[in-house]
Formats: sequence, C-alpha cells, structure tokens
Amino acid sequence: MPSRGTILILVDPVDQCITPQGATRGERLLARLHGTRLDHALVAGASPEASAELALRGQSLVRPRERRALARSVLRLLAESHRPAPRLFRSGSPIRRDRIRAAAAELQSLVEHLLAPVPVSARGVAHVTVLLSDGSGPLYHPGSSEDLRSHILRAINALDPLHDW
Repeated sequence: MPSRGTILILVDPVDQCITPQGATRGERLLARLHGTRLDHALVAGASPEASAELALRGQSLVRPRERRALARSVLRLLAESHRPAPRLFRSGSPIRRDRIRAAAAELQSLVEHLLAPVPVSARGVAHVTVLLSDGSGPLYHPGSSEDLRSHILRAINALDPLHDW
C-alpha cells in the first residue's frame, strides 16, 4: 500500500514521461538497506527520478537533518586530524591526518555548503556520504591515488542543483 505522505516523481527513461507514484513500505525499506549502493549510483550519474529507491534515497539525503549530520562528521574529522594518532586503532579505519589537515580549507567550505539554507542536489550529498564512508578512499586509505582536495571540490560543485544542467 502506498504511503499517503510521500509522492515520488519518476521520469521514464524511454519516453521521458513524468509519472507520480506513491512510495510503498517495501520501497522505503529497500532505499534504507541499499543506501550505500544508491549513493554510489547517484555519484556515478544515476538520476534520482529514475526509480523509487533512488528517489527515496535522494529525498533522505537532501533533508536538513542529514546535511547537518554530515557537516558534524566533517567537523569531527577536522578536529581529530589535529590530535595525535592513537597507538591502537579501536574502531574503523585510521584517518589520514596529513591529508585532512592539508585540505582543511576545502573541508570547511564543504561544511558551509552543507549547512547553507539553500536547496542542494542529492548527487552532491551522495558524494559527501561516499567520501566519508569509503574506507578505500583518500580520507582513510594510505594507498589511495585519489586526491582528497579534488574529491571535496567535486562534492561541493555537485551540491549545486544546477550543476548538471
């Protein structure tokens, strides 16, 4: 049974026809369970209007609450980068303190963009979630060939809803 509170606007990839559709509980559950995969799909260029799962994930990502949570995560990384590395890593991957300190201005700009009271694109917020959660990425992996500053600047650019137009 579709949810009464959420109407999704989907775009058919064949004829570009716009279709309103209610979100089912199953679609909501799948969007939560597949969040990481959906984030990667959005970063790769998938349209948030292409499927119910992508639309629901996109709606979740652009909410102010989610944006504030991501901004707090970035600020915690910045603060942690100035503390000495612990001898034993208790949880998760160790952060690349040197890279984070070198990209501090870009990370601060990212925080400002996330907290700005303006609309943002789901693709841009997905860039941020991938950056923060990818253990093989430039925030965590010493062998990552990806430049942290470039990744952050791509995320900032992608936050602009008109970036892909």
